[in-house]
Amino acid sequence: MTNIALLRVDDRLVHGQVVTKWIGEAGAKEIVIVDDYLATNTYLSSVFKMAAPHGVEVVTYSSETFVEKINSDSFGEVPLLVLFKSIEILGKVYSLGFKNKNVQIGGIGANSDRKIVFQSIALSESEAQKLKEIQQKGVKVIFQRVPDEKPSDLSMILKKKFKNLI
Repeated sequence: MTNIALLRVDDRLVHGQVVTKWIGEAGAKEIVIVDDYLATNTYLSSVFKMAAPHGVEVVTYSSETFVEKINSDSFGEVPLLVLFKSIEILGKVYSLGFKNKNVQIGGIGANSDRKIVFQSIALSESEAQKLKEIQQKGVKVIFQRVPDEKPSDLSMILKKKFKNLI
């Protein structure tokens, strides 16, 4: 059975906090990046592989391939840190039948469509709606940038920042 130690949305993917804190905190031995664009870009995928600590393998899959590998139990029992660059791709894997009970939102930068909702994490209304749909499938969605920070759950974010979605 696949062992997902941590499933995280972070638009920076493999970076300092992931490498120095979350890998150890989660006990992950492999990083799986799920991103349709990166899965076709060998150069960028290799950059993320070089950013990982020694001994931690980084593999990149499209959303469809990731769900196929999960459904066929191809990952074995190696503890995985599964990273998504966007809520869009996260939503896509859930729509393809992926089931995981916990999602951590750890880093999404602000832009003209997004507003800050927790610390430096930003969401657009459509992203908040997609997370709400995922939560309605029985998934616990939390916001947490670093391990020593108290997390906030999606319900609190919606109450404070997206009252129209409640």
